Amino acid sequence: MRSIKLFIIFSFVAMLFVVGCERKVTETKVIKEISVKAAYIGTDACQPCHADIHATFVKTGHPYKLSEASDAFTPGYYPFTTLPTTGPELDLSQAMMVIGGFRWKARFIDSSGYIMTGDVGGAGVQYNFETDAWVQYKAGVVDKPYGSCGPCHMTNWDDDGGFQKGLPGLNATWSDNGIQCEECHGPGEIHAGDPYDIGMTIDRSNEACGKCHRRGDPKDGIPASGGFVKHHEQWNEMFQSKHASLQCVSCHDIHKTLHPASPDKDEAIFVSCESCHLKETQSFEASGINHAGSSFGPSCIDCHMPKAAKSAVSSADYVGDVRSHMWSINTAADAEMFTEDGNWAIGDLTLEYTCLQCHTDENKSWAAENASRVHGGEVTSTDDCLNCHNDNSFGLVVAAISEEYSYSVHASGNNTDRNRLGASYYASCEKCHTNEGFIAEVTGIPASGEYFTSINCFTCHEPHTDGNFGVRVTAAVDLANGSTFDRGSANLCVSCHMSRQNVDTYVVDDVSLSSHWGPHYSNQGDMLMGANAYEYANYTYSSSAHSSVATDGCVDCHMNPAKHSTIGGHSWNMHNEDRGFVNLNGCNADGCHQSPLPTITTFDNPASADYDWNGLTEGIQTEVHGLVDSLLVHLIAAGLADVDGAPLSITVADADSAGALYNYLYVEDDRSFGIHNTAYTLGLLQSSINYLNSGNPNGVSGNNSGLVSAHK
Repeated sequence: MRSIKLFIIFSFVAMLFVVGCERKVTETKVIKEISVKAAYIGTDACQPCHADIHATFVKTGHPYKLSEASDAFTPGYYPFTTLPTTGPELDLSQAMMVIGGFRWKARFIDSSGYIMTGDVGGAGVQYNFETDAWVQYKAGVVDKPYGSCGPCHMTNWDDDGGFQKGLPGLNATWSDNGIQCEECHGPGEIHAGDPYDIGMTIDRSNEACGKCHRRGDPKDGIPASGGFVKHHEQWNEMFQSKHASLQCVSCHDIHKTLHPASPDKDEAIFVSCESCHLKETQSFEASGINHAGSSFGPSCIDCHMPKAAKSAVSSADYVGDVRSHMWSINTAADAEMFTEDGNWAIGDLTLEYTCLQCHTDENKSWAAENASRVHGGEVTSTDDCLNCHNDNSFGLVVAAISEEYSYSVHASGNNTDRNRLGASYYASCEKCHTNEGFIAEVTGIPASGEYFTSINCFTCHEPHTDGNFGVRVTAAVDLANGSTFDRGSANLCVSCHMSRQNVDTYVVDDVSLSSHWGPHYSNQGDMLMGANAYEYANYTYSSSAHSSVATDGCVDCHMNPAKHSTIGGHSWNMHNEDRGFVNLNGCNADGCHQSPLPTITTFDNPASADYDWNGLTEGIQTEVHGLVDSLLVHLIAAGLADVDGAPLSITVADADSAGALYNYLYVEDDRSFGIHNTAYTLGLLQSSINYLNSGNPNGVSGNNSGLVSAHK
């Protein structure tokens, strides 16, 4: 016993270091070679020394592959089943032996040793336990011998021409009915007499199990019939899979039962899937479709080891009664599990045998569309959260956020087609225009799959990390020109809301303009920090208080709660023009526009001076719009832009002229028209107009200090 235990421990450790893909790994342990042939002495002889193993082994199906009828019909003989005593077609009193009876089915052998087959159209001679029904077996066949089944139903089977019990139907001989200890470990006579010096065979190879758990040569494939893999073909299936380099006993304790009625069935598998497939387990548990932990409770084996083989019965079109050992799933909607003639399994499970075993009202196309979500690791909508978090308080919060989000630009899905599947040149765009692209950007794990979706809750939030839906980006963000943006939760926003390149990349002498030229849309992070625009030499630029006092940057204002779901919160909108709503709560928050400063009542807050030189002192956004319009007139006159402000396809000789166009686009793309950074906005526009008008960014007077200082 000690040698066996030590060997098993050694073998398991060795298994952990398997790196190759050898399909045959045979480990045979024999302590001392013996020259004489030992006799078979029976499983009961093993019990005194190996009591624990013996106690669990006799509850497995192996010993009951063939039994004497006198034993089989005795109540309590089988550990979990009881045979019927009468049959609709058979006189069971005439049965001499029983084939099976442990779990799936039972067949019977008559007094001549032949398998009892019954008549065509008869009521049935095979009893199926799951359905408590009698079915036909080889109806009409006369004198079907049993000996051909021998290698897998008895111990020490020998087809040497002899007849067990001298009966014509038992056309072979054997030592014991059923698969007993000595069928795997060899004859025990000499070992029993000298257990410390004479060892038994311990063969852990797949071939040892595969001697019976296969049909034909595993290299030939996986035989099938009637839309299912045939029974006892685990080695055929495993041989075709990626797990072929492992051993059956890597997972199975072959001395313990997996019978579903056994209270100890979980002990029969001592290595779980997640022991090796940790990443897959985590993605499954985090999946938004909530398989893990649902009331239905599907586990790894329900999908990757479905009952795609049949021993006795099928409970539905795609549900057999024996679990598959292929594991791999082909998720294509048009994938076929079997060859055209139905005689062979191709080697992968298909969706009707996995998803549709439960989702019986769906089809393969639906399953194919949703299959990637099973291990997506990312939930895709707030509805996914509510599958688990369905208490009233959380549900109300999520419902409110969902309502706000529905009014956001993010929810619109605009420009989601900016990804590699839309066009190869969009590959660099997907990181900010799609959910999958952004997650790939921040995690470093490349986006995969055949679709990209719009920005949603879990683009920004990473569920189940710390219990509070923490945002995916918390660290400071480097702007394209090397400046650092560090404004708390707004770091997440500015991961995308910034210029795509350093201004020096675009604004140089002899630069060629195009529709792609410029800071790109949504450069709010740059504007807030007063960075990465074109700054003329000898001109003094400064920034307003917003660049420093907004500790959470964008979040302080754009997500400040409002009374209306169309503004603030997760709508991020500051105003709703259609309904006349504005969200000024952030402006008038503590530490901002409060006494002694006047309360803000409009974003177009009165300006301190006439910044656009039209003779009127108006609201600050009106002043900025005036400067923008003025700059556009100068750009058109200089032949740099069209009437819509788009760059013309020309080459600009000097960087200062190109810089004026860049600053125009920079302010337009920021879209706040002075709110994010009033002083910087005014400085960029006025210096650009002055340069195009006079060649001097400071204007003809060379003095703009009073202009900018008024809005610091």
